[in-house]
Amino acid sequence: MSETAGGPLTWERGPEAALLFSTARARMTSEHADRIRVAARKEMDWIHLIQLALQHETTALLYRNLQLVCPESVPPGVLEPLAARYEMQAAEALYRAKELVRILGALENQRIFAVAYKGPILLQRLYGDLSLREYSERSDLDIMIRGCDRARAQEVILNLGYRFIFLKMSEVDEFIRTHRELHFCRGGGDQRVLELQWRFMIRPGRIQQDPDRFLQRLETIPLAGTSVRSLSLETYFLVLSLHATKHKWRKLKLICDIAELLRSPDLDWEYVLREAADLGLRRILAIGVLLAEDPLGVAAPARFANRLKIDRTARVLAMECRQALLEEPDKSWRLEANYEFLLRTRERLRDRATIFLKDGFLPRITPDERDRRIVPIPESLSALYYFVRPVRMVWEKITERP
Repeated sequence: MSETAGGPLTWERGPEAALLFSTARARMTSEHADRIRVAARKEMDWIHLIQLALQHETTALLYRNLQLVCPESVPPGVLEPLAARYEMQAAEALYRAKELVRILGALENQRIFAVAYKGPILLQRLYGDLSLREYSERSDLDIMIRGCDRARAQEVILNLGYRFIFLKMSEVDEFIRTHRELHFCRGGGDQRVLELQWRFMIRPGRIQQDPDRFLQRLETIPLAGTSVRSLSLETYFLVLSLHATKHKWRKLKLICDIAELLRSPDLDWEYVLREAADLGLRRILAIGVLLAEDPLGVAAPARFANRLKIDRTARVLAMECRQALLEEPDKSWRLEANYEFLLRTRERLRDRATIFLKDGFLPRITPDERDRRIVPIPESLSALYYFVRPVRMVWEKITERP
């Protein structure tokens, strides 16, 4: 990250990144088509470009837009494997859409309130084409329920032929005390993951009244020959911004979603602003707006952007995210929130204090099973484990191998 005296933050990108960013959009304008043509004529490491697209899960957009705008500028042997992958991803998307409809129907039959979000339903609603999103091995089907329905929903999913991932049945009750979702997959070598969730946000990014706050505005969306319940686009703007913040915006596809939302007509931006102000999320939304503008070239409506928290902190955080786009993400990006980054994204002191206390300080001093294994203490004296824990942690540090 660099900054000239009194000037804007800047970053550098190569020709491969420039073409990747130019093609990362579902709706093409003549201006962006010209950008693609200019970028594609430059000296290009096409293998590196494809590697970047795979990393950011935008190969479908890369192929579709190169094929649409300037196939003559692409060397032989580049579009063919991208076309094969595009067809494979389209078939996968259709399969996931049908499976999602099947699961939602089974939950509905048991009168369990369930909402699909992300995945096929987001593609249908926002992109209008199920084939325009990459599905990686870790891509999930996401279904949101209310916490009170968790046990019944879990039973329905198990009866559909799914099984728990990482958990035994005896471990579920303990697991859900500190987690917001259960992971399932089907047998027979099918490793597609289904996430059953009862909160949208992880603990460090927690929001009051989650999930009910985000389930107030719903829409019915046609999918795989039927209609399913999903979030409104206004709610998606809030939820997807929070979701991408959890992952520190490490995938370009996360920014693509925000960019497509910004280009959607007739969004109720006043509602988004009211919710963002009430929940303390204006800076988080501002980061997404800045990333949509650079590198994707999509500007937010002026009346919306002017009322966000686009301050120096938001600009610095957005710059950090931009630069990280061209780095190889570590293996934990998908599973773990960057605690320090999350803390900086919140503009209200009370939110930062809550995150620090509940998710930074208290977990460090709260006894866990490792402390209880050191010495058995009667339940009536369990508070003594708060003295055992620091001793155990110091001892582990001392005996830790370099």
